[in-house]
Amino acid sequence: MKEKNAKTLASIGEFGFIDIIKKQFSKASKDVTAGIGDDAFCFKSGGQNICVTKDMLVEDVHFKTEWTSPYELGQKAVEVNVSDIASMGTVSPKYIFIGLGLPSGISLDFAKKLYSGIKKSCDKYGILISGGDTVKSDKIIISVTVAGTGTGNTVKRSGSENGDLIGVTNTFGDAGAGLDILRKKKKFSADEAWLVKRQCLPQARLKEAGKMAKHLTSMTDASDGLYISVGLLTKSADIFLDKIPVSKQLEKTVKDEKRRIDYALFGAEDFELVFTAPESKAKLLKKLVPEISFIGKINNSGKVRYFYNGKEQKTVYGGYKHF
Repeated sequence: MKEKNAKTLASIGEFGFIDIIKKQFSKASKDVTAGIGDDAFCFKSGGQNICVTKDMLVEDVHFKTEWTSPYELGQKAVEVNVSDIASMGTVSPKYIFIGLGLPSGISLDFAKKLYSGIKKSCDKYGILISGGDTVKSDKIIISVTVAGTGTGNTVKRSGSENGDLIGVTNTFGDAGAGLDILRKKKKFSADEAWLVKRQCLPQARLKEAGKMAKHLTSMTDASDGLYISVGLLTKSADIFLDKIPVSKQLEKTVKDEKRRIDYALFGAEDFELVFTAPESKAKLLKKLVPEISFIGKINNSGKVRYFYNGKEQKTVYGGYKHF
């Protein structure tokens, strides 16, 4: 029986639920370098930094078979996990474990192409497929665990300092726009097809993370959108909306600038990196990774403020909620 006035997951959200788990299970350990609630769990062992992450893709929640091929789906399942590993700094993904739920009536050809896509991305990063489990389910569920190793310091979501710049890789809003295009259309222009590909086949920024890591104070990957990602790194900053990078394809497809900004802030699954670094490192970071942009600055205002052309904007979250 449902309790009267009982709290639901929807009432506290994904991150509220994670906070409850952290309080219940998180224990201090000198070996742990990044605990529950970060992009990956990391710990020191034998002189190495070992990072482990898990992500899931669920049919009709994260994808639909009508618009995602099994080959693309297999690649995406790997890329989104490597993206979490990338956000921890100089960590190389090494091993992957695949939990797979499939309807019994699904074709063998689908399953083969799915694993072909998984192998494609694993080969790209030199990852060894190391095990997993397969079960019957009503819908397609792909649960992937990736373990990686590194020797450098862990870059966590926490660590930003007053005066740090907030930076991002590449462009934002592409995947969110691509998802809306998939929902509305079956035929695409060249620019729309590019945006759709950004949704169906994201690319982890592993190389970029490795080049920048030792100069950063914090980092996360933008799986849930830029607005959420900034909030994970800091609770006190100014963000300049007119400095958020968007692609030429998004500009050509979405003429309204406010809609483009909304896609950039709230459209999920770009899987770009969002990071903070001392202002003194800005030129060096731009030289190491030319595709980065600086969109804001950490301060002591006590809240995250958004500005456009110098004027503060009222910004309320308008993206997807997991519960």
